[in-house]
Amino acid sequence: MKIILVNPPAQQILETHDQPAHPHIGLGYLAAILEKNNFDCQIIDAKLERLTLEQTIEKIIQAKPMILGLTSMTHDLNQAIKIAKEVKKKNRKITIIIGGIHATALPYQTLKDYSCFDFLVFGEGEYILLELLKRLKNSQSVRGLAGVAIREKNRVSMNPSAKIIENLDALPFPAWHFFPKARDYHIITARGCPFLCIFCASPYGRRVRERSPENVISELVQTIEKYQPKNYRFNDETFAFNQKRAIQILNLIIKYKLAYKTNFAASMRANKVDFALLKKMKKAGFVYIDYGVETGDAGILKRIKKGVTLKQTEKAIKETKKAQIRVGANFIIGHPGETIKTVKKTINYAIKLNADLSAFGIMVPYPGTEVAKIAQKGEWGYKIISNNWSDYNKQFGNALELENIGRKSLERLQALAYLKTYLFNFRIKNLISFIWQYRRAGLRLLLKQLKSEK
Repeated sequence: MKIILVNPPAQQILETHDQPAHPHIGLGYLAAILEKNNFDCQIIDAKLERLTLEQTIEKIIQAKPMILGLTSMTHDLNQAIKIAKEVKKKNRKITIIIGGIHATALPYQTLKDYSCFDFLVFGEGEYILLELLKRLKNSQSVRGLAGVAIREKNRVSMNPSAKIIENLDALPFPAWHFFPKARDYHIITARGCPFLCIFCASPYGRRVRERSPENVISELVQTIEKYQPKNYRFNDETFAFNQKRAIQILNLIIKYKLAYKTNFAASMRANKVDFALLKKMKKAGFVYIDYGVETGDAGILKRIKKGVTLKQTEKAIKETKKAQIRVGANFIIGHPGETIKTVKKTINYAIKLNADLSAFGIMVPYPGTEVAKIAQKGEWGYKIISNNWSDYNKQFGNALELENIGRKSLERLQALAYLKTYLFNFRIKNLISFIWQYRRAGLRLLLKQLKSEK
């Protein structure tokens, strides 16, 4: 029973996420648990392998799997659909399973709308997929199997949600040997986020579950020794949510002298750091930390339920610089009730923070978020302008606008934010480097603007 798990290629290569330097950690976990249970498994990470859609499809067809598992972010769903349809044309007997964050957010709709998928896995997929494959292998019914939606003669049946995984230490480490050797690797040391940001789907739920420091360090040591990554990112939704545990992990990293072997990075919250922790992270080899700043307007911060103040963010970024760690600041343009005035506040705040890397995305009503519900109702001035999932990209999409700020204006403000943040801090070299790095994306935005003028 041969199984192939696939991360589809991007529709267009515009940013680093479209051609990442790291393997897909979700597929790594799925393959690990399948291998542990003696399933014949293979991974095609089309983004990491730099494969085109046609090459990905050909590779799947040549491998002749009985089961094809596809993962997908929202803006990649159309690519997953194309793969599933083309593979089905060549092999009508193949069973195709869709999973990932979009499938988890819209399980019934996804399976109902796209007949190329036979099953859908929603929630934390490791044990769900394992049990689904066991039942398929033994020709057993999957009715009632928690976390699975089923297509039967063009009718969709929804099983109940599966329980979250309590003991993360029991999961095998991601099976990196199924991927080509990469430059960078990711690790997830905890799942779940208790914060209520309205633009986040919180894919692992609101309750935080943590791996033990010993389990974390075991994975780090194993991966670093075997693959010698240049960069290693802690991909937790909030690293150091539990500061005591974070310090235990950092002490073990220092003990095993891993700072001499790779560079670490993480995403953190401004209200969950202090200078002592940052100094410890610096000693442990952390070279980059980014923060979700979102806006420079205090009223919007409360509206989006961020739970962080402007002063806390300013202090966190200042102290991260003081600890001699490079810092990133991530912003969103187009919050509920956003105005030109509040966007200008955000741009001025970004200039003031002067992070090493500032990123400005445009709000996307991702399925499963509170923002999506607000936008669907047309509240706070929102207008959904596209139902094409490929447009659901925060940097280069076309999903949303506001009554008082049209899409073209949002994109101009986005470009202005990038230019001003670098120019007003006299960082010409950084601006040139940024423009060169994102030249394809910039050209696409320029062409889009020119087209809209006609």
